Amino acid sequence: MSPVERGNKTNQFNLTTRRYTHSEVETMSRSPDCLTFQIRLRDRFGDNGVIGVVIARKKDTSYDIDTWLMSCRVLGRRVEEAIIAELVRHCRLNGVDTLEGSYLPTARNGLVRDLYKKLGFAPAGGTDDHHIWKLDIFEYDVPSLPFEVIRDAENA
Repeated sequence: MSPVERGNKTNQFNLTTRRYTHSEVETMSRSPDCLTFQIRLRDRFGDNGVIGVVIARKKDTSYDIDTWLMSCRVLGRRVEEAIIAELVRHCRLNGVDTLEGSYLPTARNGLVRDLYKKLGFAPAGGTDDHHIWKLDIFEYDVPSLPFEVIRDAENA
Protein backbone atom coordinates (compact mmCIF):
# COMPACT_ATOMS: atom_id res chain seq x y z
CA MET A 1 0.00 0.00 0.00
CA SER A 2 1.42 3.41 -0.96
CA PRO A 3 1.82 6.24 1.60
CA VAL A 4 -1.06 8.05 -0.09
CA GLU A 5 -3.32 5.01 0.21
CA ARG A 6 -2.32 4.64 3.87
CA GLY A 7 -2.94 8.37 4.33
CA ASN A 8 -6.41 8.02 2.91
CA LYS A 9 -7.15 5.79 5.89
CA THR A 10 -5.46 8.05 8.49
CA ASN A 11 -7.91 10.09 10.51
CA GLN A 12 -6.39 10.81 13.92
CA PHE A 13 -3.22 12.57 12.76
CA ASN A 14 -4.67 14.32 9.74
CA LEU A 15 -4.91 18.07 10.25
CA THR A 16 -7.18 18.87 7.31
CA THR A 17 -8.59 15.43 6.36
CA ARG A 18 -7.99 16.24 2.69
CA ARG A 19 -7.62 13.13 0.54
CA TYR A 20 -5.60 12.85 -2.64
CA THR A 21 -4.99 10.02 -5.06
CA HIS A 22 -1.49 8.80 -5.83
CA SER A 23 -1.57 10.48 -9.25
CA GLU A 24 -2.70 13.81 -7.73
CA VAL A 25 0.25 13.71 -5.32
CA GLU A 26 2.63 12.85 -8.17
CA THR A 27 1.35 15.86 -10.11
CA MET A 28 1.79 18.13 -7.08
CA SER A 29 5.32 16.85 -6.48
CA ARG A 30 6.30 18.08 -9.96
CA SER A 31 4.84 21.56 -9.43
CA PRO A 32 7.34 24.35 -8.63
CA ASP A 33 4.71 25.86 -6.30
CA CYS A 34 4.24 22.71 -4.27
CA LEU A 35 6.48 21.07 -1.70
CA THR A 36 5.91 17.41 -0.89
CA PHE A 37 7.63 15.34 1.81
CA GLN A 38 7.38 11.66 2.47
CA ILE A 39 8.62 10.79 5.97
CA ARG A 40 10.21 7.47 6.83
CA LEU A 41 11.35 6.44 10.31
CA ARG A 42 14.13 4.00 11.11
CA ASP A 43 15.26 3.59 14.70
CA ARG A 44 16.84 1.04 17.02
CA PHE A 45 13.59 -0.92 17.01
CA GLY A 46 13.51 -1.28 13.24
CA ASP A 47 12.27 0.30 10.05
CA ASN A 48 8.77 1.76 10.41
CA GLY A 49 8.61 2.50 6.70
CA VAL A 50 6.81 5.58 5.45
CA ILE A 51 5.01 7.12 8.41
CA GLY A 52 3.97 10.52 7.10
CA VAL A 53 3.20 12.81 4.21
CA VAL A 54 3.32 16.61 4.04
CA ILE A 55 2.10 18.74 1.15
CA ALA A 56 2.64 22.50 1.21
CA ARG A 57 1.60 25.01 -1.44
CA LYS A 58 3.49 28.24 -2.08
CA LYS A 59 1.52 31.47 -1.81
CA ASP A 60 3.69 34.57 -2.40
CA THR A 61 6.32 34.49 0.38
CA SER A 62 4.52 31.83 2.40
CA TYR A 63 3.90 28.10 2.32
CA ASP A 64 0.46 26.82 3.27
CA ILE A 65 0.56 23.32 4.76
CA ASP A 66 -2.25 21.80 2.72
CA THR A 67 -1.92 18.28 4.08
CA TRP A 68 -0.07 16.77 7.01
CA LEU A 69 -0.84 13.23 7.96
CA MET A 70 1.17 10.84 10.02
CA SER A 71 0.94 7.40 11.57
CA CYS A 72 -0.13 7.52 15.20
CA ARG A 73 2.31 4.72 16.03
CA VAL A 74 5.23 7.20 16.00
CA LEU A 75 3.72 9.89 18.21
CA GLY A 76 5.93 10.97 21.07
CA ARG A 77 9.14 10.39 19.13
CA ARG A 78 9.48 14.09 18.18
CA VAL A 79 8.99 13.40 14.48
CA GLU A 80 6.59 16.36 14.29
CA GLU A 81 9.39 18.68 15.43
CA ALA A 82 11.72 17.25 12.78
CA ILE A 83 9.10 17.80 10.09
CA ILE A 84 8.64 21.46 11.02
CA ALA A 85 12.43 21.90 11.23
CA GLU A 86 12.72 20.51 7.68
CA LEU A 87 9.95 22.78 6.41
CA VAL A 88 11.65 25.77 8.06
CA ARG A 89 15.01 24.77 6.55
CA HIS A 90 13.43 24.56 3.10
CA CYS A 91 11.66 27.90 3.57
CA ARG A 92 14.85 29.66 4.67
CA LEU A 93 16.74 28.31 1.67
CA ASN A 94 14.02 29.52 -0.69
CA GLY A 95 13.18 32.99 0.68
CA VAL A 96 9.87 31.96 2.22
CA ASP A 97 9.14 33.86 5.43
CA THR A 98 5.93 32.29 6.77
CA LEU A 99 4.46 28.83 7.21
CA GLU A 100 0.69 28.68 7.50
CA GLY A 101 -1.15 25.64 8.76
CA SER A 102 -4.81 24.78 9.08
CA TYR A 103 -6.61 22.51 11.46
CA LEU A 104 -10.07 21.39 10.40
CA PRO A 105 -11.60 19.66 13.44
CA THR A 106 -13.41 16.35 13.01
CA ALA A 107 -14.77 13.76 15.40
CA ARG A 108 -11.59 11.71 14.91
CA ASN A 109 -8.65 14.16 14.73
CA GLY A 110 -8.84 15.87 18.13
CA LEU A 111 -5.44 14.31 18.85
CA VAL A 112 -3.80 17.06 16.73
CA ARG A 113 -5.96 20.00 17.86
CA ASP A 114 -3.01 21.73 19.63
CA LEU A 115 -0.21 20.54 17.36
CA TYR A 116 0.55 23.87 15.72
CA LYS A 117 0.50 25.66 19.08
CA LYS A 118 2.94 23.08 20.54
CA LEU A 119 5.24 23.65 17.56
CA GLY A 120 5.40 27.42 18.06
CA PHE A 121 2.77 28.61 15.59
CA ALA A 122 0.56 31.57 16.54
CA PRO A 123 -3.21 31.67 16.01
CA ALA A 124 -4.04 33.61 12.85
CA GLY A 125 -7.80 33.56 12.68
CA GLY A 126 -10.24 31.25 11.12
CA THR A 127 -13.59 29.94 12.29
CA ASP A 128 -14.85 27.20 14.60
CA ASP A 129 -14.53 24.81 11.63
CA HIS A 130 -11.19 26.06 10.29
CA HIS A 131 -8.38 27.12 12.62
CA ILE A 132 -5.47 28.96 10.98
CA TRP A 133 -1.96 29.08 12.45
CA LYS A 134 1.17 30.95 11.30
CA LEU A 135 4.87 30.53 11.99
CA ASP A 136 7.42 33.27 11.33
CA ILE A 137 10.30 31.36 9.74
CA PHE A 138 13.01 33.76 10.84
CA GLU A 139 11.90 33.83 14.47
CA TYR A 140 11.65 30.05 14.73
CA ASP A 141 14.32 28.41 16.89
CA VAL A 142 15.04 24.95 15.45
CA PRO A 143 15.11 22.44 18.32
CA SER A 144 17.96 20.09 19.04
CA LEU A 145 16.65 16.63 18.24
CA PRO A 146 17.90 13.29 19.60
CA PHE A 147 18.16 11.80 16.12
CA GLU A 148 19.51 12.53 12.66
CA VAL A 149 17.41 13.61 9.70
CA ILE A 150 18.62 12.03 6.47
CA ARG A 151 17.37 13.60 3.26
CA ASP A 152 17.20 11.75 -0.01
CA ALA A 153 19.36 13.16 -2.78
CA GLU A 154 16.38 14.85 -4.44
CA ASN A 155 15.46 16.88 -1.34
CA ALA A 156 18.91 17.59 0.08
